[in-house]
Amino acid sequence: MLATPPTLEKISANNARTIGTNFAADHLGDQIGVGMPWRVVSSLRSAWVVPLVLTSPGYGVVGIVGVVIVDEELGNISAWTAVEEVIANADQLLEERKDDLDAAFKRAIAQATL
Repeated sequence: MLATPPTLEKISANNARTIGTNFAADHLGDQIGVGMPWRVVSSLRSAWVVPLVLTSPGYGVVGIVGVVIVDEELGNISAWTAVEEVIANADQLLEERKDDLDAAFKRAIAQATL
């Protein structure tokens, strides 16, 4: 008689998001957060793609600057955008949106002092 292999409980999108949040906090600083994960499937494995997002006070999410890939069965990070690349992407977005970000920050400060 053949034994049935145990079924691994797959992690949820929320679990993947928490793993991505911890990665961002440990490696990227406080202006990088995470967005809503999406699932990808291959013939070998399935995983969650957790977007790394640049945020700015008074503006919110500026844009995606990288990703963390979380294995759906094991719950470990199997790949990620290199930290140097995430930082370069964030710097580029900050430069491209400088005027909008400055205006949003000034509005937030003005509202906070009312």
